[in-house]
Amino acid sequence: MQNTPLAVLFTLSAATCSVMVGLGIIWPLLPVLAVQFGAGGLVVGLIIASYNISRTLLSTWVGRFSDRLGRKNFILMGLALYSVVSFAYVMADSSEMLIAVRLAHGLASLLVVPICMALAGDIAPRGQLGSYLGTVNMALMAGLGLGPSLGGVLFEHFGMHSAFYGMGALSIFAGGLVLFLLPPDRESGAVVRAQGTASLREIFSDRTAVALVLMRFFAATGQGAVYTFLPIYAMGASLSSLQVGVLLSVNIFIVALMQQPVGRWMDRGNPKSAVLVGMFACAVSILPMPFVEGFGPLLGLNVLMGLASGLTFPGSLVISGHLGRTMGMASLMSVTDAAWTFGLIISPILSGLIMDTLGVAHVFTLGAALLFIGSVVVAVLLHGYEPPEDQGNIVQQ
Repeated sequence: MQNTPLAVLFTLSAATCSVMVGLGIIWPLLPVLAVQFGAGGLVVGLIIASYNISRTLLSTWVGRFSDRLGRKNFILMGLALYSVVSFAYVMADSSEMLIAVRLAHGLASLLVVPICMALAGDIAPRGQLGSYLGTVNMALMAGLGLGPSLGGVLFEHFGMHSAFYGMGALSIFAGGLVLFLLPPDRESGAVVRAQGTASLREIFSDRTAVALVLMRFFAATGQGAVYTFLPIYAMGASLSSLQVGVLLSVNIFIVALMQQPVGRWMDRGNPKSAVLVGMFACAVSILPMPFVEGFGPLLGLNVLMGLASGLTFPGSLVISGHLGRTMGMASLMSVTDAAWTFGLIISPILSGLIMDTLGVAHVFTLGAALLFIGSVVVAVLLHGYEPPEDQGNIVQQ
């Protein structure tokens, strides 16, 4: 395969999709495994959250190191760690060990996904930043959506361990793609900076960067409440497990399908509008969820939520890509990734407290309120924002 931007983009998308399928495969099985170790509800929550805790704590460091040291080796290290983690899940024999494995899994993901996204931003030709970032994000969402179904099939027919082995096999496959198809940084177009990456203080001094961080945080807390508690509400409304699975899968796959075309559209317009409209529409779709009855209305609201999210994410990625040209692509994207994962830590805790005190219906009110507040705050911060002229991938410094 030639060392063209499109060839690099294909490799990044295939690798990202593979590891996200692997992550999705084990997603529904972790609570089951934790309960087998005798874990209570709090420990189960800590096991699930450990993945995002390590991502949140280490994101900024990994991004800055990647901007200074390169892309390919970081991705390869992450995929190698993914493979080790896959087999460590099988060897885990206690809740404490499972927490340690989840922390390592979070680091492995951090070395792969944001760095792949940063490299896609590095190599995007002039006027195609949204298209390139949207393509990798589409692969990410598609893999995450496909994983749980595949994991269920493996678990049902071959046992729980087969799902973890499947995750390991996909990680090894992705590693092979990157090792043999992704050219070295000096040939791929990766922007490696000996200096000039923005510090955390400089990122949080920039109005647009703060808007991106808050957008990711509010989106994670608002949507995370729905993803976590919709199955509980739907089961109480007498929906079948199949119908619950359809609700979540439709949402995710709509987001995935919209990433590339909306990203291409954002290359020709102001991505601010997509971010703000998407956040507001997402809030509107969540608010009535506990007040409708039956599978059909809930499906319609989940479709609307998917369409709204499908606008928000490509728009924010394009803004991140433009800003990352000057701040350091991985440095900025790792900070926004940390905001997203921090939101995913806060959301289940806050939503659980709301459910225990006010009932599950109010969880959706909370999610909608957070997105409404977030859309207002982000609108203020992005007031007057105009995307800079895209000069295409930058010569290495």
